[in-house]
Amino acid sequence: MILNFFKSIGTGLLIGLLTACGGGATSSASTTPTATPLSVAQALFAEKALSASGQQACASCHTDDNAHADATATLLPLGGVSMDQQGFRSSPSLMYLASNTAFRFDANGLPLGGFTWDGRANSRAEQASGPLLDSAEMANIDIAAVAKKVRALPYFNDFVSQFNVPTVSTDQQIFDKLRTALQTYQQLDTDYLLFNSKFDKVADGAATFTAAEQRGLAIFNSPSQGNCASCHTSRVGPAGERPLFTNFSYAALGLPRNPLIQKNTDPAFFDMGLCGPKRTDLSTRTDLCGQFKVPTLRNIALTAPYFHNASVNTLIDAVGFYATRDIDPGRWYPSVNGQVQKFNDLPLSYRGNVISTTPFGQQPGTAPLLSAQNTADLVSFLQTLTDDRNAAPGSLTVGR
Repeated sequence: MILNFFKSIGTGLLIGLLTACGGGATSSASTTPTATPLSVAQALFAEKALSASGQQACASCHTDDNAHADATATLLPLGGVSMDQQGFRSSPSLMYLASNTAFRFDANGLPLGGFTWDGRANSRAEQASGPLLDSAEMANIDIAAVAKKVRALPYFNDFVSQFNVPTVSTDQQIFDKLRTALQTYQQLDTDYLLFNSKFDKVADGAATFTAAEQRGLAIFNSPSQGNCASCHTSRVGPAGERPLFTNFSYAALGLPRNPLIQKNTDPAFFDMGLCGPKRTDLSTRTDLCGQFKVPTLRNIALTAPYFHNASVNTLIDAVGFYATRDIDPGRWYPSVNGQVQKFNDLPLSYRGNVISTTPFGQQPGTAPLLSAQNTADLVSFLQTLTDDRNAAPGSLTVGR
């Protein structure tokens, strides 16, 4: 939105303009008077020079126009030193994570919280270090390589002044301050908590759902139909807090294997979420294999393709997967010798971890709990969760 345009012309662009006009801005230039923690942090989030290739920034995989998720028409982002390495997970939206917590198990032993699809990062700052050092992403060989790139930035002095970097700093101190800055950007930029969707306007009494949207909301909340709200919380909080449409839990959905993921050409490779391969501390918890973080559904219409493995291309098909996974498995899974290979993105021994709660759990050939009309209505409702980036952010609580 316009506000973010003015924020974005902060440190990096301003110094670039000075250089282009003969201003001679370098890493030793005096601090730009207009620099703020937000302007410096936003410049770092968009800084491609922090990658080994010089072609990838945090913003490359978390784009403004797509709710800070993968860019439009992107299957899975390419990265690495030569920008030819494909990851095996989609880039989830970074929005609406302000109240998320470090990973933990609740009183019932259920996993909650954490950042990334497998919750291995306990904060936004910790999450930011992953892509910087991942060989398939920004591909820096070590912390020293990252620190060297930061020191070479034309707005390094702004970084030093705005984030209290020691005058004589170690590579680790530079790296830690960089992670802090990337977290600060997500905390200070209002785009990450807009709360100005049609859903929010309806909650405030400033708009009205269409008939289809109202039907979709009822199906979303119904325990005997969509049952979506059991994981994607839709109720206003006790103090009027707007719902985030996630409870930050985990689930094994039994998604179909995506043949377009390069790693999946190896029949022995499986991405099993909480129990590996990226996360290693829970590798012996085989009961957790196949579980991935429940994402927010806010702005879900902007974040195709869907799920951690980008296996479903459209929102109506994502809803359709819930409606027909068990009653028509041949729609989603391949067949070998006439046998449908259900839950084929998990090893056979872990397929029992897949959830069968409503709307799942029906026998093949039975009537769906969600008809084609129900599915269309659900999609209509989900589209009301899209924020308006060209409008002012809404309040954190309903009607205030």
